[in-house]
Amino acid sequence: MNDIPVFGVQVAGCSYVHRPSAYALIRNSAGQWAVVRTPQGCYLPGGGMEADESPQETVEREAREECGFVLETRPPVANAIQYVYSVEEKQYFEKACHFLEAVIIGTVQPEEADHELLWLTLDQAMACLLHEAHRWAVERAARQAL
Repeated sequence: MNDIPVFGVQVAGCSYVHRPSAYALIRNSAGQWAVVRTPQGCYLPGGGMEADESPQETVEREAREECGFVLETRPPVANAIQYVYSVEEKQYFEKACHFLEAVIIGTVQPEEADHELLWLTLDQAMACLLHEAHRWAVERAARQAL
């Protein structure tokens, strides 16, 4: 079995909340990546999984809320652990990240006004994505597409 890569630094003596999460790897016809800019930074579309929610359901819900995308998702293509501190929630998290490729099959009105959809080249996405696990997943998906 493949080892799951771990990103970020686990601070000794701090309590971490385990948060299963799922993120979409979405490219447009020009080969650009969908990235969401929030007040906290840039991320792949996605987020924390709700109780009894699959990675596919999480990505479909989050992409609809954040970007207005209706998605057709594939099974997870990569998994990683990302240690983070949320200033907004004042909490340390161990994010168990699932990364799924997805295709846009429709659009609706996004629900989160403080989220901005960006279409970025690989280099631009790598430069702006906040979490190392997100950069790793995009780079991995780009290599597999070659």
